[in-house]
Amino acid sequence: MEMADPLSLFISHLKPKCEVFSHVKLKAPWGIEEQQQSSCCFSFIKKGQCVVELSSGEAVQLSAGQLLLLPYGSAHKIMSESAVACQSIEQLFLGKPRADIENMVIGGQGESCSVMCGSFTFLPLQYRPCTQLGGALPEILVIEVPVSSKLEVIVSCLYEENKCSTPGGHLARTRWLELLLIEVLRGLDAKVFDLGWLTALQDRFLASVMLAIQSNLNKDWSVEELAKVAALSKSSLTNRFKRTTGLPPLIFLRQWRCLVAANLLISSNDPLKLIAASCGFQSDDVLIRNFRQFHHMTPIQYRKTHKK
Repeated sequence: MEMADPLSLFISHLKPKCEVFSHVKLKAPWGIEEQQQSSCCFSFIKKGQCVVELSSGEAVQLSAGQLLLLPYGSAHKIMSESAVACQSIEQLFLGKPRADIENMVIGGQGESCSVMCGSFTFLPLQYRPCTQLGGALPEILVIEVPVSSKLEVIVSCLYEENKCSTPGGHLARTRWLELLLIEVLRGLDAKVFDLGWLTALQDRFLASVMLAIQSNLNKDWSVEELAKVAALSKSSLTNRFKRTTGLPPLIFLRQWRCLVAANLLISSNDPLKLIAASCGFQSDDVLIRNFRQFHHMTPIQYRKTHKK
């Protein structure tokens, strides 16, 4: 039986949730506004061109064959051109059945544009921690989708599956979305973006440590135990881990626990004590102290800020 590779095991354990939204017909002038999301948003431009503008004022021009990634789900406008009046996602789509949305024509009588939008709920990408663990990706990332590339095959098949409802369509879209997430992660240059967790997964010694931490997050790990997992000495593990991720192993572990806790704070109503225990903290007080260090706010403040 073929052994799963570290990235596959890592992604499977985190159980990412992927979603793609219904297709709509867009004709200039058109504009859609979306508020801050707790997921990594993406948009694939199948036809035409558009402008994406963040609430910070940063804007990019997109054209057919480009994939937009908003790692932190930043509030944004997507428009046929700058300064077009925008309608909110809620105004346009909330409460409407898929069939009605697919028959909508948004905008006027100008140039048409085809866009497929969706999201990834994936821990290492979706939040903007104030640490070296993540947050190294820019707020807005444009990925070229070369003709005949594997990425183009994936987004094109996903686009076609999403155009209409067919038997088995839900499962097919789910699988294509998972492939899209994997291909996006493969294409990220971990060293350029300083993604320590992704670089560590590509290291033959540290990958086993990353998987052990993720699989046994509430274990009271020591450097000695992690070194045994990696088949390295304590000093070799510490030096290799710090060189690869920028952090010593146990500090990285505490940060990772806080990242998982951040996800639980907004995805569940679990009390702080339960979240602390599931993430490997001895008490909710210890969680609060570590969380404030890495996220610059308390867990309760984080939940109030990010939970919808």
